[in-house]
Amino acid sequence: MKEICEKFLTAKAKEAAAKEERLNAEAELVAALKPGKLEGTATIATDGFKVSVTAKLNRTLDYEAYQEMQLPDNMAFVDLKPTINLKNLRMLERLDPDTVAQCVTVKPGKPSIKVEVV
Repeated sequence: MKEICEKFLTAKAKEAAAKEERLNAEAELVAALKPGKLEGTATIATDGFKVSVTAKLNRTLDYEAYQEMQLPDNMAFVDLKPTINLKNLRMLERLDPDTVAQCVTVKPGKPSIKVEVV
């Protein structure tokens, strides 16, 4: 087990170093290409490479302020997507699993691993 943990930690350190190197190279490319758009994709062909830089703007919504605006339906710009309330779902699963099974599909996700040197 010790060898596997050490192998995991070594691989994780290499991965972090490679990610940092990639992020630095990305920053250099963006600085060198100077895309003029705040949002959208700029593509440049140079020295045998085709480089595309996609600029993004992250937006957050003040939902209470949005609701107060009371926009008519033809001007509404927010889509509401239902999400699962995990606490209530687990409670209903204990009480009536068949009801939950009718509308919820469950599949395993990727396990998370944390190894610490002690």
